[in-house]
Amino acid sequence: MKAREAVRKVMEEQGVGLSKLADRIEKSMRLVSDRLSQDNISVKNLREMLRGLDYKIVIMPRDVATPKGGIEIE
Repeated sequence: MKAREAVRKVMEEQGVGLSKLADRIEKSMRLVSDRLSQDNISVKNLREMLRGLDYKIVIMPRDVATPKGGIEIE
């Protein structure tokens, strides 16, 4: 799954729209929309959006299973 797809999935699961996420991270709705349209979101921007959704980025060995509720990014 691509990073933008993962963020949108979490948003959908939480019932959070663009406007609400933008408010949480104190950015414009247009900026959040633009970020979610990019093929390659920077780690900094991804981290910021995920923090607004109460998620975090974790780096772990490839042979370790993704924990329940976790999402693997391609």
